[in-house]
Amino acid sequence: MSNVLDALNATDRAIRQLIEAFGASRRDLMDVGMADYTARKWLGKVMVCPLASTKSVRVPSLGLPDTVALVPMGELGRRYLRHDVYIRDARLRGQIRLRATHLGWSDGGRIENVRPITQRWRIGSAAAIDSTTVASWPAITAEPDLIDHWPGPATLVELGAPMTIGLPLGFAPNSTGGAPAIPGVRHVLLADLLAAACASGTLTDVATA
Repeated sequence: MSNVLDALNATDRAIRQLIEAFGASRRDLMDVGMADYTARKWLGKVMVCPLASTKSVRVPSLGLPDTVALVPMGELGRRYLRHDVYIRDARLRGQIRLRATHLGWSDGGRIENVRPITQRWRIGSAAAIDSTTVASWPAITAEPDLIDHWPGPATLVELGAPMTIGLPLGFAPNSTGGAPAIPGVRHVLLADLLAAACASGTLTDVATA
Protein backbone atom coordinates (compact mmCIF):
# COMPACT_ATOMS: atom_id res chain seq x y z
CA MET A 1 0.00 0.00 0.00
CA SER A 2 2.80 2.43 0.82
CA ASN A 3 4.18 2.15 -2.71
CA VAL A 4 0.78 2.97 -4.23
CA LEU A 5 0.35 5.93 -1.89
CA ASP A 6 3.85 7.15 -2.66
CA ALA A 7 3.09 7.00 -6.39
CA LEU A 8 -0.15 8.92 -5.93
CA ASN A 9 1.53 11.52 -3.76
CA ALA A 10 4.34 11.87 -6.30
CA THR A 11 1.77 12.58 -8.99
CA ASP A 12 0.10 15.18 -6.79
CA ARG A 13 3.46 16.81 -6.08
CA ALA A 14 4.24 16.94 -9.80
CA ILE A 15 0.91 18.62 -10.56
CA ARG A 16 1.43 21.12 -7.75
CA GLN A 17 4.89 21.94 -9.09
CA LEU A 18 3.51 22.44 -12.60
CA ILE A 19 1.05 24.99 -11.25
CA GLU A 20 2.91 26.65 -8.37
CA ALA A 21 6.44 26.81 -9.79
CA PHE A 22 5.97 26.68 -13.55
CA GLY A 23 2.67 28.57 -13.89
CA ALA A 24 0.66 25.82 -15.61
CA SER A 25 -2.71 26.89 -17.00
CA ARG A 26 -5.80 24.76 -17.54
CA ARG A 27 -4.67 24.07 -21.10
CA ASP A 28 -1.19 23.09 -19.91
CA LEU A 29 -2.67 20.54 -17.52
CA MET A 30 -4.82 19.16 -20.32
CA ASP A 31 -1.69 18.88 -22.50
CA VAL A 32 -0.22 16.40 -20.00
CA GLY A 33 -3.36 14.26 -20.08
CA MET A 34 -5.66 15.79 -17.50
CA ALA A 35 -9.39 16.09 -18.19
CA ASP A 36 -10.80 19.61 -18.41
CA TYR A 37 -12.93 19.11 -15.28
CA THR A 38 -9.97 17.81 -13.28
CA ALA A 39 -7.72 20.63 -14.46
CA ARG A 40 -10.29 23.19 -13.35
CA LYS A 41 -10.53 21.52 -9.94
CA TRP A 42 -6.77 21.66 -9.46
CA LEU A 43 -6.61 25.32 -10.46
CA GLY A 44 -9.42 26.02 -8.02
CA LYS A 45 -7.31 24.83 -5.10
CA VAL A 46 -3.69 25.47 -6.14
CA MET A 47 -2.36 28.88 -7.17
CA VAL A 48 0.68 29.99 -9.12
CA CYS A 49 3.30 31.19 -6.64
CA PRO A 50 4.11 34.87 -7.22
CA LEU A 51 7.74 35.79 -7.83
CA ALA A 52 9.66 38.68 -6.36
CA SER A 53 10.64 41.16 -9.07
CA THR A 54 14.27 39.99 -9.06
CA LYS A 55 13.55 36.25 -8.98
CA SER A 56 13.29 33.71 -11.79
CA VAL A 57 12.28 30.05 -12.15
CA ARG A 58 13.61 27.92 -14.95
CA VAL A 59 10.82 25.95 -16.63
CA PRO A 60 11.76 22.51 -18.03
CA SER A 61 10.42 20.94 -21.20
CA LEU A 62 7.32 18.76 -20.87
CA GLY A 63 8.75 16.26 -23.35
CA LEU A 64 5.74 16.40 -25.67
CA PRO A 65 5.96 16.40 -29.50
CA ASP A 66 7.64 19.50 -30.95
CA THR A 67 5.15 22.35 -30.86
CA VAL A 68 5.44 25.87 -32.27
CA ALA A 69 4.00 28.83 -30.38
CA LEU A 70 3.07 31.38 -33.04
CA VAL A 71 2.95 34.86 -31.53
CA PRO A 72 2.06 38.37 -32.67
CA MET A 73 5.41 40.13 -33.05
CA GLY A 74 5.65 43.90 -32.91
CA GLU A 75 8.63 46.23 -33.14
CA LEU A 76 9.54 45.71 -29.50
CA GLY A 77 9.63 41.93 -29.72
CA ARG A 78 11.65 42.06 -32.93
CA ARG A 79 14.21 44.33 -31.30
CA TYR A 80 14.86 41.79 -28.57
CA LEU A 81 15.14 38.95 -31.08
CA ARG A 82 18.60 40.31 -31.84
CA HIS A 83 19.49 39.19 -28.31
CA ASP A 84 18.08 35.72 -29.08
CA VAL A 85 15.19 36.09 -26.64
CA TYR A 86 11.47 36.70 -26.63
CA ILE A 87 9.74 38.15 -23.57
CA ARG A 88 5.97 37.96 -23.09
CA ASP A 89 4.20 39.92 -20.36
CA ALA A 90 2.16 37.54 -18.19
CA ARG A 91 -0.78 39.97 -18.31
CA LEU A 92 -1.23 39.68 -22.07
CA ARG A 93 -4.05 37.66 -23.51
CA GLY A 94 -2.63 34.39 -24.85
CA GLN A 95 0.50 32.89 -23.34
CA ILE A 96 3.16 30.46 -24.54
CA ARG A 97 2.05 27.03 -23.37
CA LEU A 98 4.46 24.85 -21.44
CA ARG A 99 4.49 22.32 -24.28
CA ALA A 100 6.00 24.84 -26.74
CA THR A 101 9.42 23.85 -28.08
CA HIS A 102 9.67 26.47 -30.83
CA LEU A 103 8.64 30.08 -31.41
CA GLY A 104 7.37 31.58 -34.65
CA TRP A 105 5.85 34.82 -35.95
CA SER A 106 4.80 36.31 -39.27
CA ASP A 107 6.62 38.61 -41.67
CA GLY A 108 4.81 40.03 -44.68
CA GLY A 109 1.95 37.55 -44.37
CA ARG A 110 4.23 34.51 -44.04
CA ILE A 111 5.90 32.43 -41.38
CA GLU A 112 9.40 32.61 -42.78
CA ASN A 113 11.09 30.65 -40.00
CA VAL A 114 10.72 29.34 -36.47
CA ARG A 115 13.33 29.20 -33.72
CA PRO A 116 13.78 26.45 -31.12
CA ILE A 117 13.26 27.40 -27.49
CA THR A 118 16.52 26.41 -25.84
CA GLN A 119 15.65 27.61 -22.33
CA ARG A 120 12.59 29.09 -20.64
CA TRP A 121 11.98 31.02 -17.42
CA ARG A 122 9.23 32.61 -15.40
CA ILE A 123 10.56 35.97 -14.27
CA GLY A 124 9.20 38.34 -11.62
CA SER A 125 10.06 41.27 -13.89
CA ALA A 126 12.77 42.35 -16.31
CA ALA A 127 14.92 42.99 -13.23
CA ALA A 128 15.22 39.20 -12.84
CA ILE A 129 16.89 38.57 -16.20
CA ASP A 130 20.39 38.70 -14.75
CA SER A 131 19.37 35.89 -12.37
CA THR A 132 18.83 33.55 -15.33
CA THR A 133 21.47 31.79 -17.41
CA VAL A 134 20.41 33.38 -20.70
CA ALA A 135 23.64 33.95 -22.62
CA SER A 136 22.88 37.50 -23.75
CA TRP A 137 21.73 38.88 -20.40
CA PRO A 138 24.36 41.67 -20.30
CA ALA A 139 23.14 43.03 -23.65
CA ILE A 140 19.48 42.60 -22.69
CA THR A 141 19.86 44.42 -19.38
CA ALA A 142 21.72 47.23 -21.15
CA GLU A 143 18.56 48.10 -23.10
CA PRO A 144 17.42 51.49 -21.68
CA ASP A 145 13.67 50.77 -21.68
CA LEU A 146 13.77 47.17 -20.44
CA ILE A 147 12.04 47.70 -17.08
CA ASP A 148 9.51 50.07 -18.62
CA HIS A 149 8.19 47.33 -20.87
CA TRP A 150 8.32 44.42 -18.41
CA PRO A 151 7.80 45.83 -14.90
CA GLY A 152 6.02 42.69 -13.69
CA PRO A 153 5.75 38.91 -14.27
CA ALA A 154 6.67 37.63 -17.71
CA THR A 155 7.86 34.61 -19.63
CA LEU A 156 11.39 34.72 -21.05
CA VAL A 157 12.46 32.25 -23.73
CA GLU A 158 15.95 31.90 -25.15
CA LEU A 159 16.02 31.03 -28.85
CA GLY A 160 18.29 28.92 -31.03
CA ALA A 161 19.14 29.18 -34.71
CA PRO A 162 16.24 29.76 -37.16
CA MET A 163 14.65 26.90 -39.10
CA THR A 164 13.29 27.90 -42.51
CA ILE A 165 9.53 27.36 -42.98
CA GLY A 166 8.28 29.74 -45.71
CA LEU A 167 4.56 29.18 -45.10
CA PRO A 168 1.94 31.79 -46.15
CA LEU A 169 -0.66 32.58 -43.50
CA GLY A 170 -3.58 32.33 -45.89
CA PHE A 171 -5.47 35.14 -44.09
CA ALA A 172 -7.31 37.93 -45.88
CA PRO A 173 -5.47 41.26 -46.22
CA ASN A 174 -5.82 43.57 -43.22
CA SER A 175 -8.20 46.54 -43.16
CA THR A 176 -5.72 48.80 -44.96
CA GLY A 177 -5.02 46.21 -47.63
CA GLY A 178 -1.61 45.33 -46.22
CA ALA A 179 -0.15 41.94 -45.39
CA PRO A 180 -2.01 40.08 -42.64
CA ALA A 181 -0.36 39.13 -39.36
CA ILE A 182 -0.97 36.52 -36.68
CA PRO A 183 -3.73 38.08 -34.53
CA GLY A 184 -3.09 36.10 -31.34
CA VAL A 185 -1.04 33.30 -29.86
CA ARG A 186 -1.72 29.89 -31.38
CA HIS A 187 0.06 26.54 -31.06
CA VAL A 188 0.65 24.02 -33.85
CA LEU A 189 2.72 20.88 -34.15
CA LEU A 190 6.03 21.51 -35.89
CA ALA A 191 5.53 18.41 -38.05
CA ASP A 192 2.18 19.74 -39.27
CA LEU A 193 3.70 23.15 -40.04
CA LEU A 194 6.49 21.57 -42.06
CA ALA A 195 4.04 19.29 -43.88
CA ALA A 196 1.87 22.26 -44.88
CA ALA A 197 4.93 24.13 -46.17
CA CYS A 198 6.06 21.10 -48.21
CA ALA A 199 2.57 20.77 -49.67
CA SER A 200 2.47 24.47 -50.69
CA GLY A 201 -0.36 25.01 -48.21
CA THR A 202 -1.02 27.85 -45.77
CA LEU A 203 -1.27 28.21 -42.00
CA THR A 204 -5.06 28.01 -42.32
CA ASP A 205 -4.59 24.36 -43.33
CA VAL A 206 -2.81 23.55 -40.06
CA ALA A 207 -4.86 22.42 -37.06
CA THR A 208 -4.08 23.94 -33.68
CA ALA A 209 -2.44 21.70 -31.11
